[in-house]
Amino acid sequence: MSNAIKERFSEFLPQYADKLTVYHNRFPAEEIQAQAGAVSPYSADAYHIVTVARVDNLQKRTDGMVKLCERLHNEGIDGFCWHVVGDGPDLPGNQQLARDLGVEKLICFEGAKTNPFPYLKYADLFALYSAYEGYPMVVGEAQVLNTFILTTNYAAAKEQITPEQGIVAENDEEFYQELKRLILCRS
Repeated sequence: MSNAIKERFSEFLPQYADKLTVYHNRFPAEEIQAQAGAVSPYSADAYHIVTVARVDNLQKRTDGMVKLCERLHNEGIDGFCWHVVGDGPDLPGNQQLARDLGVEKLICFEGAKTNPFPYLKYADLFALYSAYEGYPMVVGEAQVLNTFILTTNYAAAKEQITPEQGIVAENDEEFYQELKRLILCRS
């Protein structure tokens, strides 16, 4: 799916390196744009961040998103709402964590949606805070909808995202600082 994955596979199984070819995912742009529709699911009173992912603390680090919201809140930054579209094993625990940390108004767990594209299209920012990824489809979908991206540096991040399309943060602190900067620039 990506040159980065091809390189890692080649390192792991060098005897197959000459048999590998990269084919990037294809995205039905017209269909995605049509499904995104013309009506925003968001109110106009906040900076809207969206993550479309399985609610999973190990890979997607959803609990980390809640803690980032707490850190922003503790710095007096509240003019945003982080929408998490998806379901998963850690959903109830993360909802409770948001309540415990007092940020349940800053992070909204939307649940699974049959059509997540309006959430992607009308968001001010698509954020991917994963610990690891290959070549995530949702990044390509955000690109089709021209939604700016902030992501961690997963295997193919710099191959998939140009500087015009988004920011690839080298580490968690850079991710936080860029997130904060983007919110404050919009406020």
